[in-house]
Amino acid sequence: MKQTTIQHLKILEAKHSKRKPTEQPRLKVFYGFSKINKIQKREAIQVVYENEQNAGSNSRRSGKTLRKIMNVVTERWQTEKESADAAYSNRVFTSYCIFLDDKKINGSLMRALQANSDADKNNISDRERKEIMKKLREAFLTSHVNYKEPNIPVQLELKF
Repeated sequence: MKQTTIQHLKILEAKHSKRKPTEQPRLKVFYGFSKINKIQKREAIQVVYENEQNAGSNSRRSGKTLRKIMNVVTERWQTEKESADAAYSNRVFTSYCIFLDDKKINGSLMRALQANSDADKNNISDRERKEIMKKLREAFLTSHVNYKEPNIPVQLELKF
């Protein structure tokens, strides 16, 4: 009896021991579209960064919260540079939105996807960015069957 209690305490200590400061947790980035509700009233591409290990779709409470606010299309692991910022955060998630009705985007899905890709250009490879762009585009067009890209004229020169 005494031996099993000691073994049990050792197992608990190993599970809950403090991480070494040099060890970075494996955190995820979730890409998707925000759900329209009482709080979120505008459609947007939403990128959510995990700030706690296993806070995303694997854990019960946080995974439910994430699924309430967005439709997750794809996910990837954070780079070391991205996950270093999580140590200074006091939130479970950090969320960024690119609204489709923004003045620069003007309802264009391709402009919104390009803006999202440009935001990631310092962190991930071109191949991975194109794959994320493709998945987001396919998911949007599946849910918005009658969507047509707006015909926005591009001003090439200034006339005085």
